[in-house]
Order: sequence, then C-alpha cells, then structure tokens
Amino acid sequence: MQTFLKFDLYLHIFAGFTALVTGLVPMLSKKGSKTHTTWGNVYYWAMFIVALTAIIRFQTQPFLIFLTGIAIFSFYNTFTGVRLIHRKDNPKPKFIDWFGAILMVIASLVMLFFAYLSSQKNNIFYVTLFAIFGTFMFVLAFEDLRVFTGMKQINNDVPLQTRYWFRNHISRMGGSYLATVTAFLVVNNPPQIPGLVVWIAPGVIGGIIIGRTRKFYRDKFKKALE
Repeated sequence: MQTFLKFDLYLHIFAGFTALVTGLVPMLSKKGSKTHTTWGNVYYWAMFIVALTAIIRFQTQPFLIFLTGIAIFSFYNTFTGVRLIHRKDNPKPKFIDWFGAILMVIASLVMLFFAYLSSQKNNIFYVTLFAIFGTFMFVLAFEDLRVFTGMKQINNDVPLQTRYWFRNHISRMGGSYLATVTAFLVVNNPPQIPGLVVWIAPGVIGGIIIGRTRKFYRDKFKKALE
C-alpha cells in the first residue's frame, strides 16, 4: 500500500508540473488554433490526473483536505471550461454536466463544513481558507445549475465577445490555472511569506488578469464588427 501511495504522490507531482508548464501554451497561443487545442487537451488530462491522485491520497488532516478540495476545484474549472466549448452550439446539459455540478456542490459543502469545524478550534487560518474557497466553489456550481435548469437564460444569438460560453471559457480555464499556480506556491512557500497571502494573492492578481483578458477579447471582436 505504501508503494502504491508513493507512486500516486510522484504521479500527482508529475501531473501538477505538467499542468503548470503546458497550461501556459493554450493561454498564449492563438485561440482556436491547433496548438491551442492540442496543448489544451494535454493540460486537461494533466489536471484530471492531479484531481484523481489527490482524491486517492485523501487524508483527514486540514492541510491535505484543503489541497484535495483545491484539486477538485481546479479540475471542475478545467472540465466546465472544456464543456462550454462542446456545448456552445447546443447548451442543453448532458448527464456528465449535471454529475459534475452536483459533485462540486457536495465538495463545496464539505469545505464549508470544515470551515465550521475549524471555527470550533479557533483556527482562523483554516476558517478563512475553507470559507473563501468553499463559498466560491458553491457559487460556481450553483451558477451552472441555474443555467442547466433554465433559471439563467443564455442567448447565443449575440456577437461572439458577449456569448456566455466564450466569456466563461476564458474565466474557467484561467481559474483552473490560477488554482494550479496557487497549489504550487503553497507547497513551495518560503517561510518569509505568510500562508494566507500565498493562498489568496494569486487568486486576486489572477482575477484581475482574467478580467482584463475578457475585456481585451470583447474589445477586439467588437472592433472587428465595426
């Protein structure tokens, strides 16, 4: 069993490093190009392995519980980012979409539950982390469920820059990569930098970058239509 877990750890590290490196390629390459698609697929499966190996190594220690939650969160962003492309012409969700969203809701509630348990131990560090990421995970999955049930209407008969699938593909894949970068920084966190800063700062900085990227493409396609 120990040999298997050691192999799982090495595979997790390898897949995480692969995702960290290859994730930059589709982001920096021309959208829709062969390079973008090919390396995007490599990144997708690397993230799948990261999540799977994290779940296999799940242990009831707060730090490891949180890392597992982040791995699930990362892959859900990757998964939905790809599914948005597949569903752009037919937004009707399939079973796998429902299954993923419901699992994400469950994972988010687990994160929030551990935020509560941490509060009982007056552990502000884990209360903050579990509460922030658990809430964000829930909001993300709940938005998808609103779309699936028709509570949130999607109109694809609009210019490309305003289409739901296009905007959210950028956000989901960007969010996935941010979570990967965050996990890498946390594991290799120098003692001089407070833990909460390493956990939260990449998301704040990356969120700004994602917002600017969405605006860039919105303005670019808007200009092309003029």
